[in-house]
Amino acid sequence: MRILCVITNLDTGGAQRQLVNLARGLKRRGHHVEFFTYYPQGFFKPELDQADIPVHLCLKKSRYALTPVWELRRRIRCGSFDVVLAFLETAVVYAELACLGMPGVHLIASERNCDPNAAISFGRAAKSRLHQLARTVVVNSHAHRDWMAAHFTWLNRRLVTIWNGVDTEVFRPAGNASNNGTLKLFGVGRITPQKNLPALAQALAECSGKKVAVTLDWAGKPDDLSCHRAVLAAIKNHRVEDVWRWLGVRKDIPALLNQYDALILPSLWEGLPNCLCEALAAGLPVLASDVSDNARLVQGGVTGFVFDPKRPSAIARAITQFAFLDQSTRRSFRLAARSFAEKELSLAACVANYERLLMADRQDRQPA
Repeated sequence: MRILCVITNLDTGGAQRQLVNLARGLKRRGHHVEFFTYYPQGFFKPELDQADIPVHLCLKKSRYALTPVWELRRRIRCGSFDVVLAFLETAVVYAELACLGMPGVHLIASERNCDPNAAISFGRAAKSRLHQLARTVVVNSHAHRDWMAAHFTWLNRRLVTIWNGVDTEVFRPAGNASNNGTLKLFGVGRITPQKNLPALAQALAECSGKKVAVTLDWAGKPDDLSCHRAVLAAIKNHRVEDVWRWLGVRKDIPALLNQYDALILPSLWEGLPNCLCEALAAGLPVLASDVSDNARLVQGGVTGFVFDPKRPSAIARAITQFAFLDQSTRRSFRLAARSFAEKELSLAACVANYERLLMADRQDRQPA
């Protein structure tokens, strides 16, 4: 099949990482894959270049410019694409508009993230109506699917859940136990209100008050400067500057995961977090907020612990509970994490699920 992947840009986000991984996997299975973007950020472009996947950039020059829609439509026609696979909200809208009047193209609109407690705005409802132009709407968590099915009933027959895929050859265990008495936590993600870092700072202070030795390294860049300032203020106010270290944007996440005792993810909401899936694949136990599908991914007392992200004391309790585990129990957590990832979260499984979806559609459209 000829597949065109559409996304805003190739920056450092989780959606970009996931679509690049999926594209590479589809190409390895014999499909022709290309990319279409409209902003120039290209963090992941070298990976596509290495895989010999072409990237077409149509520069969007103003916020409301529709040039990407016309250029995308032209690209779909000229490239004779069978499938258009769009990630991220605006890119999905552009793909849906571009595919109008193209019944032979299987358009997949992908929803990657959702705050289930947010009010449904007029714009959100309108964009969900536009999903009727897509043949399939893929979500990456069961929680998101349930939410959409409840709020946008007209999409029920189009909704499909496919979990994110992890390259289990890249993300794999390599000895990640520390024995110095200090619990080493790792966090990764853009610094946004969603990540709930002020609450994490308070939780670390509570751990310190309980004489639990813990350090945290966080990899990622600020997306929101006011949020970043609020996080820095929280770190200072709770006096955890000595245990919190910023790593910035890193390209060596697979290696980093093997330097820590556990991943911590205190987000207020999520789609299906790449970092969580990657940590499990690396055999790294996870301490995560009980949102989205996290409780399906992190088996309490087996591969980690989940907690209420709105209560810093609950975050601190999960950290303390893990800190007091003996090395034998931590080793069993690591083995269980890797085993779960191999069975449920491999890139091969994700690619196969997308391919199965496309092949089923092709068979449905074969003449009797």
